[in-house]
Amino acid sequence: MNARRLIYLTARREVRERLRSRAFLVSTGLSVLAVVLIVVVASLNSGGDERYTVGVVGPQAQATIEQARQGQEAIGVELEVRALSDEAAARRAVEDDDVDAALTDGRILSRGEPAPELLALLQEANRQTAGERALRDAGLSAEEAQSALNPPPLALEELGEASGAGIAFLASLLLYIAILGLGYMVSGGVVEEKATRVVEVILAAIRPVHLLAGKVLGIGLLGLLQVLVIVGAGLIAAIALDRVELPDSTALTAALILVYFLLGYLLYACAFAVAGAMVSRQEDANSTTAPLMIVLVGAYLIGISASESPDSGVAVVATLIPPLAPMVVPARAAQDALPAGELVLSIALMIAASALLLWLAARIYDRAVLRIGAPLRLTQALALARGRE
Repeated sequence: MNARRLIYLTARREVRERLRSRAFLVSTGLSVLAVVLIVVVASLNSGGDERYTVGVVGPQAQATIEQARQGQEAIGVELEVRALSDEAAARRAVEDDDVDAALTDGRILSRGEPAPELLALLQEANRQTAGERALRDAGLSAEEAQSALNPPPLALEELGEASGAGIAFLASLLLYIAILGLGYMVSGGVVEEKATRVVEVILAAIRPVHLLAGKVLGIGLLGLLQVLVIVGAGLIAAIALDRVELPDSTALTAALILVYFLLGYLLYACAFAVAGAMVSRQEDANSTTAPLMIVLVGAYLIGISASESPDSGVAVVATLIPPLAPMVVPARAAQDALPAGELVLSIALMIAASALLLWLAARIYDRAVLRIGAPLRLTQALALARGRE
């Protein structure tokens, strides 16, 4: 059986076992639920227009409230108008909390201080209607009065695009969580197979390098599926609630998230597989995965820094360091702060580093996966890679 077939069978085995795993399905379901809840809560907190009920007494107040209605959308306010018979009825409605405020000829009635946006809207509407009456009394036509009171708005010139800082933060967070979770899944699977001696049976039919490649490929495909499901659920919820407002750089950011997820996962998955092969018990796994965890957390923190200062020297240098690049490059791209030359060089370095680590991991994994006993030190693992015992 050729190598490609062996890797495929190993990857298929990993996918089938994980998809049947209740833990994997529950964690995916909880992640989808959490993302949807975050979108829903954010939508509820932002809400729509503030709704106010205003009582109106008299023709002057009616003219004022009609003017207010024309400007309500601009400040995020929705007015519900209730006609009242006289000022006494208006006072009763306010005191009984039937209306948020009442507008009479020349007066606003409210129980306590009204909401600032409502007060500002009514005051501005009153100023407009009073000014129009004064101009009409001075002999101007209705059209001339309106033209004088409503000059053309100032022209708006947008300098630069909308900031993608929010997308940058989410990109770093998503890659950090995905790579960390899948890395531990790889190392945990290796240690479990060693501890139960299942690996000895498997290696009777397949070479360690093929087992490693199949395991990394299978878990990577599952991880990609999980990320797509979670992100897809969040996008569907955001679209349904009309909460999507994305900068122009979103398409490039999404593409780079996918590219750097694959490259970053390959880089870290090989390292986590080696960390798992260096121990024989799950209890010892933390000692070998801790350095990887430190690097990954550091990369995430630098990614957060890059989302805040995408043109900083730290962000530029981190773009060219393979273990850090997966958290930094999408964050910079989201804010249109990534030159094409740096992107190409970063991808080339990531590919070279992944290929080198895959070769190194295969050699260490080949020589360490059957070792039982005390955890190997890094120097011992590197000695094994050089073919020394």
